[in-house]
Amino acid sequence: MKRGAIVLVLGLALAAAGFSGLYYLGTAPSRELMRGGQPELAWLKEEYKLSDAEYARIVQLHAAYLPACAARCQRIEELTARLRQASLQATNVGPEIQRLLAERAAARAECEAEMMAHFLAVSRTMPAEQGRRYLEWVERQTFMGGREMEAVHSGAPGGGHAHHHPM
Repeated sequence: MKRGAIVLVLGLALAAAGFSGLYYLGTAPSRELMRGGQPELAWLKEEYKLSDAEYARIVQLHAAYLPACAARCQRIEELTARLRQASLQATNVGPEIQRLLAERAAARAECEAEMMAHFLAVSRTMPAEQGRRYLEWVERQTFMGGREMEAVHSGAPGGGHAHHHPM
């Protein structure tokens, strides 16, 4: 019995060591990408088979885009907070709420236009076919699919008038 337990423990230890070694070797390329300067963009290089130069250009575009994007997001959040506060004190949609709604809509439109310009710039950095695939992916993942308000009113699953509009 004692010999069987020793064989079992050694077998499990060998299996664990083998699995660990294979896992380590299998994940080496992904770990290498994660050690790069922009790990959140690493998947782009693999998915779209980008050269080092193409990837470096996308990293530059991303770094240039982020500060202005963050400022736009902050502005939209501030307007949303002000709109929430105004709506708590309102009994109807007065001029202040209308102004805040219009200002927030303009800020969102500016954000979407800048985002679209960024997506197009990134796609132009890629080979044509890969850029097309990237834009198709972007459309499915972002505002470009037109799913926000339209889904609420379409009667589609998850839509309908019973749901409230996000602020």
